[in-house]
Amino acid sequence: MAGRTPEAMRALMTPRSVAVVGATERADASSSYVMKNLMRFGYQGKIIPVHPKAGTIFGLPASPSLSALDVPPDVAVIGIAADKAIAALEEAGSTGVKAAVVLASGFAELDETGRERQRQLVEIAERYGMAICGPNCLGLFNIGSGAALYSSSLSANLEKGRFAILSHSGASAIALGNTGRFGLSHIVSSGNSAATDIPDYLDFLATDDDTSAVGIVVEAIREPQRLAAAMERMHAVGKPVIALRAGRSQRGAQATAAHTGSLAGSNDAYRAFFRRVGIIEVPDMDGFMETATLCLNLKERPTKPGVAIIGVSGGGVAHVSDIADEVGLSLPELRPETAARVRALLPPFATPQNPLDTTGVVFANGDIYRDALHALADDPSIGLIVATQDAPTGLDDFCASEYLGIAEAVSDYAETGKAPVVFMSNLSSGHHPEVEAKLSNVAVLRGTKSALTAVHGVIAQDRLVSWPGIATTAGKSLPVSSLTEREAKQLLSVEGLPVPLEHLVTTANAAAEAAQKLGFPVVLKIESPDILHKTEAGGVKLGIASETEARAAFDAIMSNARAYAPTADLRGVSVQEMITGGVEALVGLIRHEPFGFGLVVGIGGVLVELVKDSAFDLLPIDLARADAMIGETKLASLLEGYRGASKADRRALAELLVKISDFAARYGDDIEAIDLNPVAVLPEGKGVRILDALIIPR
Repeated sequence: MAGRTPEAMRALMTPRSVAVVGATERADASSSYVMKNLMRFGYQGKIIPVHPKAGTIFGLPASPSLSALDVPPDVAVIGIAADKAIAALEEAGSTGVKAAVVLASGFAELDETGRERQRQLVEIAERYGMAICGPNCLGLFNIGSGAALYSSSLSANLEKGRFAILSHSGASAIALGNTGRFGLSHIVSSGNSAATDIPDYLDFLATDDDTSAVGIVVEAIREPQRLAAAMERMHAVGKPVIALRAGRSQRGAQATAAHTGSLAGSNDAYRAFFRRVGIIEVPDMDGFMETATLCLNLKERPTKPGVAIIGVSGGGVAHVSDIADEVGLSLPELRPETAARVRALLPPFATPQNPLDTTGVVFANGDIYRDALHALADDPSIGLIVATQDAPTGLDDFCASEYLGIAEAVSDYAETGKAPVVFMSNLSSGHHPEVEAKLSNVAVLRGTKSALTAVHGVIAQDRLVSWPGIATTAGKSLPVSSLTEREAKQLLSVEGLPVPLEHLVTTANAAAEAAQKLGFPVVLKIESPDILHKTEAGGVKLGIASETEARAAFDAIMSNARAYAPTADLRGVSVQEMITGGVEALVGLIRHEPFGFGLVVGIGGVLVELVKDSAFDLLPIDLARADAMIGETKLASLLEGYRGASKADRRALAELLVKISDFAARYGDDIEAIDLNPVAVLPEGKGVRILDALIIPR
């Protein structure tokens, strides 16, 4: 899908004239809602009802068709049934209309007929260079201009502001647009987003003076490279983007025969993509609200990851610290000089630490609270301060007045303090109105976990796009359509990856001879393209220490394999060099469309699914990211020498990850997944060996 032109997007998002095709005064018609919304919200552009027979609609003169108009409108709202919408869209494009909103359902979400209809819609958009919202959508609303191209009721309570909502879901757009927590510049319910999708809207909003932050509710990403490019433009103008994604459950994860598939589902791929393009992902609607509020009201972005927590109750700040730990916030210890400043401010029984309990002394003297904030902000490890203070909405005015001094202290600090501050209620119901009224210059957040998740998202956000796009392949092909373990390792070896020595044999005597050549002990494994998990088939024998044992192992493996899979193609037994010692790791590669490949690393061996310790990222990766991925797992502790064990070769494992990334770039067209398990990470300086390899063709 090509991107929409700036001219077409301006016509869609800021139209100077609107034609409503299928306009009617019938109350339940989608076009009737659009007409009434345009008039109700004071749209100052030209409104043109289009109806083949009606003279006027809602008092406005109607045109019998778009073709009958002397000047094409900027946008046509197609408010008729799906089976007639394509003809209307063709007429719009042919008469010079640059944008359209197609409200009807009955497209790709329905059946094969609908998919063909949607294909035609996209073709028309491409041919005429049109921007099209929908189909199967509620439409869009430019709050500032009153251009309410929206086929549902719109609340008069909507406030003009600087936050734009882009949503594939109409219901989510309605819910999030009406929270009352922030003002809006645009609401877009884009439905199927067949011709115009999130990247197009972001490209427009990056240049929109009325928008300073954007929230997207996304069901699927079809063109990640275009979205990454749009995010580069959003970062360039300092406009954060937050995302709530539907369909994150494991049911939507990709399943393959590889262990990797059980460790890295589609949600991991989306999460990695959002991180690498600098989109702040939120877990739910509450998180969406708090993150939007924070992005809109934080005067400056934190430059350091450390967070300080301040409150008036030891138990209260301890509770907040517990949740901060859960969401991954860093609460650094205060420097000695900071602790000394805080100690001088507070009573002798107070403890100068992070989190900081100021004690109740601040109720009588708000200046102490303000000075404590300045002391925390001057600590070189602190990037943001969370002032946690409950002032429940159910308090009467007298009781609420006790908290006004603290609110005023926070507001005073915010004017000159070095680190940004947020004011947080542990209750999702928020603060008493009189307390919140004192904090017009401060980000006020609600609900401990949602608020701290928002803080973590903003602090952790990468403000650069570090995903260069799907790696292009060099066009290499797999030598055969299915690979045994031995053949997979041969291919990996040719590409420079470390594997043990091995020989394929077809008789017991040959097994004994091969073992003798390799040197005891050895490993014997069944060779069959039809048996992927050899251990379950009784197809693996370890620690074979003599020729006699090798003959017996060969016979047992062949017998077990025949019993396990009577129709399998049994090609013999692979006699392999036995690698002892080291730490067992798993390295996996798995395809996750539309992002290409993702890489998994974690603790390996037979207990992969039970342990479920792994890190995931999209390809390509470099050595620094490979090492960081290892550091995100418990495998890192094992590599450091757990309980007196020798330190393992972590750098060699990181280099292996990069080599697998490069391998995917060369052979990616032919591969669905790769499972290297176990990979023996030998003592430091000794490298790694791939002990078992599974390559699943695409």
